[in-house]
Amino acid sequence: MPVLVTTAYNTVEGSVLRARAILNDMEIQGGDVLTDTAPFTMQFAMIAYEAVQKQLAILGVEVNVDYFWVIGLPTMPINDPEGRLVLYDAGTAITYPNGLNSSSAMVPQLPVNLVLPLKLWERQTGTTNYPSAMKQRNGGLNTMTQQTFLVDWEWVADSIQFRGSLQSQDIKIKGEKQLAPIASVNDPVPIRGATNAVAWELASAFALSRGSPIAAGMDKAGQDEIFALQQLSVRRRQRKHSRRRPYRGYGGRQSPVL
Repeated sequence: MPVLVTTAYNTVEGSVLRARAILNDMEIQGGDVLTDTAPFTMQFAMIAYEAVQKQLAILGVEVNVDYFWVIGLPTMPINDPEGRLVLYDAGTAITYPNGLNSSSAMVPQLPVNLVLPLKLWERQTGTTNYPSAMKQRNGGLNTMTQQTFLVDWEWVADSIQFRGSLQSQDIKIKGEKQLAPIASVNDPVPIRGATNAVAWELASAFALSRGSPIAAGMDKAGQDEIFALQQLSVRRRQRKHSRRRPYRGYGGRQSPVL
């Protein structure tokens, strides 16, 4: 009777084993150079894991996306269109151009594993109202005095900046998160189907550190695996066939469309 697998995530050891096969380092069980006890093995595994994670996020694969709640943002003490409520790693700060009534290191703070916010919603603290969508202002917040709601937001210097509001607000954040770090070969790689991608990128980093001329080919194989994961995500979201990747940049030339 088959044993039921308890998780969809493979371990770091699974990618290390495949990297050994790629590097022809399996003559001895457990490897001859890329061993579990070698001080550089986990470093190369972390390089590969973080590279795959970042590239999938760039390609829009939702493996890094999550939702966060920040409860009880403080109210602004003075109305000033240039006043700012800043949510950052160390807490919350209120700033005014003249420095008066400014304060810092208040609660709450940015979620510790948030890398980048994508969308924000708000509602009054202590209520169960439907959250209202907020507008992201890449060119600067609107010039207006504080209102009942925060209205809009801006991502500046690793912090979310608001004009603040006249009542305490909760915000919901949809954002890119940092996946759990890996520390040993027994840790899971929390990306579905990424065993091959991590293995190729691990092998590429290892080979590059030794000046191997085939390191670039290993990296390309890793990129192909990452591209395949992206296509699975695209097909799920679009429910249709996606366009193949052009040959440009991979040693060939794409044929003209007639």
